[in-house]
Amino acid sequence: MSAATEVGDILEGYASRGVFRGFSRHQGRGGKGVFRLLWHRDQVFQLEFDNRRQRLRIACVIPAVPAASPMYRDLKAWLKGRQDAALPDHRRCDPDKVSLRTYNRGGDVALTLTVLDDDLDYGVRKLVSLVNELYLDFLSSGLYYDWLVETFSLDPDNPF
Repeated sequence: MSAATEVGDILEGYASRGVFRGFSRHQGRGGKGVFRLLWHRDQVFQLEFDNRRQRLRIACVIPAVPAASPMYRDLKAWLKGRQDAALPDHRRCDPDKVSLRTYNRGGDVALTLTVLDDDLDYGVRKLVSLVNELYLDFLSSGLYYDWLVETFSLDPDNPF
């Protein structure tokens, strides 16, 4: 089985359990795979896998976040905190197993997880958990209420 197929099978398992409301996979060249996930706030997330680099990347994990904003600084600090040894193992992204990076391109925040030890299962599952926590913990903390309402056109009386 190819690595891209393995990644797709893991993601499809999440879709079959209802974590994603939609899922599709596309095989690319050179061990690459592209997966589309209908997920938080009914957004389509495009997850790209590059086998050569052992990299999983979501090009726009959060939209409309200015690069120089306090929110983006807070997000980078929050992501760094996900690798803190004080977190329980089930919530922590082990820095010996994966590397996390974020980029901001025109307000679209990309998230990249690079697998450092060939354990794709760990990497894919940690990325899914990380994005889930990002939406259910970081964004839902109340600090970004106005941003949530504006960005996702939510009802201000019931944004969650």
